Amino acid sequence: MISRERGNIWPVISVAAGAFLVLVVLPLVLQRRQNAQMATVDAQVSIGDTGTSEAQRPSSPAYRWPNSEVPRTAERLRDVTAVAIAAMTYVVEGEFAGHVPRDAGEIVTGIVKRGLIPSEWLTDQPGVLQMPNGSVSLRYSPTRLRVEVISVPSERTDGPAILIRLPDSENVGVGARYFESIQVDGIVYPEPFEPIPAIIALGWQPRLFKQTQLADSERAQLEQWAKVNTSK
Repeated sequence: MISRERGNIWPVISVAAGAFLVLVVLPLVLQRRQNAQMATVDAQVSIGDTGTSEAQRPSSPAYRWPNSEVPRTAERLRDVTAVAIAAMTYVVEGEFAGHVPRDAGEIVTGIVKRGLIPSEWLTDQPGVLQMPNGSVSLRYSPTRLRVEVISVPSERTDGPAILIRLPDSENVGVGARYFESIQVDGIVYPEPFEPIPAIIALGWQPRLFKQTQLADSERAQLEQWAKVNTSK
């Protein structure tokens, strides 16, 4: 009976993971390097003599994001999203291959070996990763094949806590979402895989991912990539 039920739900999970990957995560990953430092524009206007030396041309200083809560939160959201989708992909592929991951530690080790996240994030705690502005804890249910990833800020200026759950079976079609703690002080973290109403009652609110617009050719390539990887 259990095998039959899994056979019925796994196509749904695969499609959900693939859609989440194409619509949200991969666009964020594609822009991650660009968002790390804002591009600079060196406006050059020539009037009359075009032989002005390079030394006489004014140069615009590089603009950097201020070291404040908003850019730190955005960076942490990118990181925790990357961990969530990499972990869920690892679980899905393991199920298709007949090997369900044992625990969160195995998942983290597996996605690091595949180069999906930096090895520098690894810690001595299984399932826990350390980033510059916070840590990420991976929760995993091998019986229900679900992952839940929580980003914990190092200090209050790093922004609110962030929670992502895959698959988000309680999502009623509002779009790909994550959860943020309302407070940055005295954050109450939910128990693993708490019902959504309980999470909201603890002071968390759902947020929708802002999808990045891609060219049709790029989106077609990403959809093909997701189709191949979720159908194995």
